[in-house]
Order: sequence, then structure tokens, then C-alpha cells
Amino acid sequence: MTKKTALITGATGFIGGAIARRLSELGWGVHTLVRQSSNLDQVLGADTWTGAHVHDGTTESMLSILNEVRPDIIFHLASLFISEHSAGDVSKLIESNLLFATQLAEAATPAGVKGFINTGTAWQYYQGSTYCPVNLYAATKQAFEDILSWYHDARGLSCVTLKLFDTYGPGDRRRKLINILVDASKNGTVLNMSPGEQILDLCHIDDVVSAYVRAADMLLEQSEPMFQDYMISGERLRLRDLVALVERVAGRALLVDFGGRPYRAREVMQPWNDSTKSLPSWRPSIGLEQGVRQLLSI
Repeated sequence: MTKKTALITGATGFIGGAIARRLSELGWGVHTLVRQSSNLDQVLGADTWTGAHVHDGTTESMLSILNEVRPDIIFHLASLFISEHSAGDVSKLIESNLLFATQLAEAATPAGVKGFINTGTAWQYYQGSTYCPVNLYAATKQAFEDILSWYHDARGLSCVTLKLFDTYGPGDRRRKLINILVDASKNGTVLNMSPGEQILDLCHIDDVVSAYVRAADMLLEQSEPMFQDYMISGERLRLRDLVALVERVAGRALLVDFGGRPYRAREVMQPWNDSTKSLPSWRPSIGLEQGVRQLLSI
């Protein structure tokens, strides 16, 4: 059987690195697309990836890399996330989330790529089921999804966008809420938090990775180009209830001051929900309590 080849952007990140490891375990040839400043050694073992390819920022460089690798599937996870941007962040957001991504799509079809898996965000849907970006970051994610639609229609590029909520799991060095709570349960840190009535959606990294693998299989199975987006939803609960869950599993109270700080501007109180956007033949398998126990045991 011919070995499948993947090109991953964002492999130095938590999710991208986990996808690279899983694909390697499944027998894929795993290539990564990196900047000159990237350090793969801190994320991936030497036996995980086939090659790291340095992109110099130009479209010509992207075309050359894709022509060399000729991947079956592109897993695009690289992006710049800024929750509340300042004027100085605008160029960086556009360059990272639109220019780089468009160069990748431009190089895909001449390289014979069979499928492009894009990464979106549930924050493209502020307080509802129709498009309304929470912030400029979410707006750039939608903008690239619109650009991808042109590459699908005009070039026949087969695309799936997976829209993520909150993700977590072992090895995550991001200062995400669940990591902050787990750390606080161990060291007794006092946490000033919002009133805590917002609903969170958390998905374990193993389930997130399985969603990307499932999307890749779908793209490889299709005889005609497809263009779909799906939400990768995990388990939902109020922030207050997440704190209570961590307390129960840890067996100790957390020092949390609910209302110690206000809600953020454009706080998402109710996550996007659209039953028509479920990824076929995928569902999360790791419950939040199991995931919290795993984190507390580390």
C-alpha cells in the first residue's frame, strides 16, 4: 500500500504536534512547514516527522516546498491568535492568518494535493448560529475560509474546515483556563475570575486529533472535490461548574473569587451550536472528568 504523506503547518503547537505524532504512528510520512525561528525538537521526536521545510515568506518558496513534498493532505493549523488586538497587531494577523494561508492554498493544486484541512474557530459565531466574529482573529479565520472557497470552485481544491472550541490535554503549555485551575488546585493560588456563568466547550486533545484523522480519511475517500465545515465540540458546562468539577476530582477547594474581574468585552456566554455541522462518524470519547483526572495525575 502506498504510504500517505501529510504536510502540517503549526506542528510546533500543541494540536499540530499531537497530529504529527498520531499520523506518524499510523504510518504516514509527516512533513512540517516551519519558519526559520521554529524549534521542532521541543515538540516532536526525531522519529515523528519525515522532514521540516523552511518557508521564507514568499509564494515562490511555498510553491517550491509543496512541489517537493507533494502531500496527499495538508493539515493547516498555523495561525496567530490575539484575543483583543491593538493597532500594531493588524499586519501580523493579516500576514499570519491570510497571506501565509493563501500562499499555501495557491501552491496546493499544482502540487496535486488531494485535500486541505483548514482550522477555524467557534469564535466565528458570536452568540448565535450565523457568522459574527468575536474578534479580529475570528474575522481573519472567516476571511481565509472565504478565500478557500474560491480555490475549491476555481481550482477544484477539496477542503474541510474544522472549527474548534477550547482544547486541552497533557503536554499543553498554553495558559488555558483548565490548566490554570489544575495548577491552582496543586499550589493554592488565588484566582480572580468573572462571575462564571458563561458556558464552556472543552474537547480532549486525543478526540481533536481523531477528528483531523477522520477528516483526512473523508477527503481521501471522495471522488469529487468537497467543501465542508464542521464543529468539533466536546463537553459543555458553566465555568462555575468546571471549577466545581476540578475541586471534586482534586478533593480540595480552589481559592476562586467569582466576580473578582468583569467579563471580557464580547464574552461568549453561549457557544455556537449547529447540529448540522457535526463531523460524520466522529464523536468525542474522553469525558471531561476523565480528562481532569489525567491532568491532575501529571
